[in-house]
Amino acid sequence: MTSDPAAAPPTVSVIIATYNRSQPLRHAIRSVCNSSFTDWEIIVVGDACTDDTAECVSSFNDPRICFVNLPSRCGDMSGPHNKGLALARGRFVAFLNHDDLYLADHLAKCVAELESSGADLVWVPCAIASEKADPTGDWPFSFALIGVTSTSEYSPLGVYFSSSWVFRRCLADRVGPWRSPDQIYVVPSQEWLFRAWRMGARLRFLPSVTVILVPAGGRAGSYARRNSPEHDLLSQRLREDPKCLERILEEAALDEAREHFLNHRYPPLWSLARRTLLRPVYSVLARMGIHPLSLPMAIVYGRRGGFVRRLRRIAGAE
Repeated sequence: MTSDPAAAPPTVSVIIATYNRSQPLRHAIRSVCNSSFTDWEIIVVGDACTDDTAECVSSFNDPRICFVNLPSRCGDMSGPHNKGLALARGRFVAFLNHDDLYLADHLAKCVAELESSGADLVWVPCAIASEKADPTGDWPFSFALIGVTSTSEYSPLGVYFSSSWVFRRCLADRVGPWRSPDQIYVVPSQEWLFRAWRMGARLRFLPSVTVILVPAGGRAGSYARRNSPEHDLLSQRLREDPKCLERILEEAALDEAREHFLNHRYPPLWSLARRTLLRPVYSVLARMGIHPLSLPMAIVYGRRGGFVRRLRRIAGAE
């Protein structure tokens, strides 16, 4: 299915990079379709998919959704995202990882913030799901918030999943393409955002949890399974339980309180060393145009792209 190039361009282009994960992809696409904001297109870019991804996309029977399959595999999101950016027709662009879910008001809130503030890019805090080590009852997930900094300003030491961004299409022209993991130590999304910040892009934090993350790298063998019971259950609860988001935020608040207690009462040695010794080093690296997290990534994971390769091994996507 391809979009009609003669049709009026949409306000938002949502780019979804995917590789042989049609079951979670179905939930990701449906989360966009359920948005209160409807002037969008979805560009699903397959990283040389060999499964039923094309059939999954066409099953929505929506002219706003198209699928493009790359002829050879890149092995990460940089290639599919660059292809999606080349095809995007919207004034604004959003990325959505095929494992993640938008809440219904995500696009509406982000577009409104971009138009009212004049920012180049807005990002939201995300609720990131992980499986409980000892699940009890009917709720096997724990949640934490990610993408929040101490001052609500962009910091190179933060982590901002690309599913949480919405930005002006012209920003991509200024910043340039995503770089391959083999060229950098940090993940491509964080390096791209760092470049945007270094160029003086106006990056604005929108304090509203509107994205749920279910990252494959945190679930052993997730790519080796055709089904995804985690997405099935979470999507069902979000759809049927009006208090689901409230429960997610409650879990995240409790997680944050536990972390704060441990770090405040019993701060780990590494945390103290980082605050006292490494922050000046990080600051120098940032001024030099080097993403400061490149240093710990190089120490822990070795050569460029080591962290991305580790995530792929865990998920079974090698």
